[in-house]
Amino acid sequence: MSEKIEKAIQDLVINGPMPVEDLAQKLDKSPKTLIREVNPDDKKAKLGAETLVEIMRITGGVDLLKLMAEELDCTVESSD
Repeated sequence: MSEKIEKAIQDLVINGPMPVEDLAQKLDKSPKTLIREVNPDDKKAKLGAETLVEIMRITGGVDLLKLMAEELDCTVESSD
């Protein structure tokens, strides 16, 4: 995964629209575990795809999805 995407995920979790404690609770994780999973410098912790999708769903973090699409030379359109 690109460093740009890793940092965007970390930023969404730590500085997003919801306190990390609330987000972690909705994901059924401890805040410490969630922060560790999104830390790009922690090579032993991994963020699963299912958790990432849930983070985007819960926070409404579609900018992250757009960033990932850009990395793949694709675009994302809303169905609204």
